[in-house]
Amino acid sequence: MNLISKYNIPVPRYTSYPTVPFWDKSPTLDEWKHLVKDTFSATNKTDGISLYIHLPFCESLCTYCACNTRITVNHKVEDPYISTVLKEWDLYLELFNEKPLIREIHLGGGTPTFFTAENLKKLIEGILSKCDIAPNAEFSFEAHPANTTIGHLITLYQLGFKRISFGIQDFDDKVQDAINRYQTFEEVKSIVDQCRAVGYTSVNFDLVYGLPFQTYASMKDTVEKVITLKPDRIAFYSYAHVPWIKPGQRKFTEKDLPVDD
Repeated sequence: MNLISKYNIPVPRYTSYPTVPFWDKSPTLDEWKHLVKDTFSATNKTDGISLYIHLPFCESLCTYCACNTRITVNHKVEDPYISTVLKEWDLYLELFNEKPLIREIHLGGGTPTFFTAENLKKLIEGILSKCDIAPNAEFSFEAHPANTTIGHLITLYQLGFKRISFGIQDFDDKVQDAINRYQTFEEVKSIVDQCRAVGYTSVNFDLVYGLPFQTYASMKDTVEKVITLKPDRIAFYSYAHVPWIKPGQRKFTEKDLPVDD
């Protein structure tokens, strides 16, 4: 318990460390190109490369979220966004001295399933058409249980995606209302069953502790429900309350957050 108390403090996640505010300066364009070329040359033949593709759009704001998002119900943004990402990919291809070997692709957001299955297919096929795929490649994407369709699941599976991550966060009604993130247990169970039926080999859940109005009892209930769904992996994150950075978090106050005990 002493170790838990010692290290249970709010710090940046290792995957984003050091964080942007601590960067000394941004690289020049020439420096960036040089770094891209060197990194690609050092890893492509032996390990391949990994791609993270950010799809920032959401139809509604989850008030706990600190991700880079754009809130809109206008799905006309899909086509120009995908076209721009593919143009950016072409710029990288111009820097590479050989055909890329893709080891990993991850679609994050935002809400990747904001996009239609057809547009996601256009995006992935546009990326893969100019690459080789590693034999042990792993493709994954993040999804919202409430708007992920069987069309999304089948299309992405056929493109090589075998891992899917659902942002569950919490099943408690009061917590869901505070964070403006709604999905019932029945919705989640249904989409998980569909994932298994399609053939996904890794169904993952994201849970967050420290959310407004969470209690020991409500968190225990959420975990017990999650166990019945048998996810292959659980990512258990702590909530970061930064309303001066993310105004959406002003929907609640620190008084609404659970105490450390």
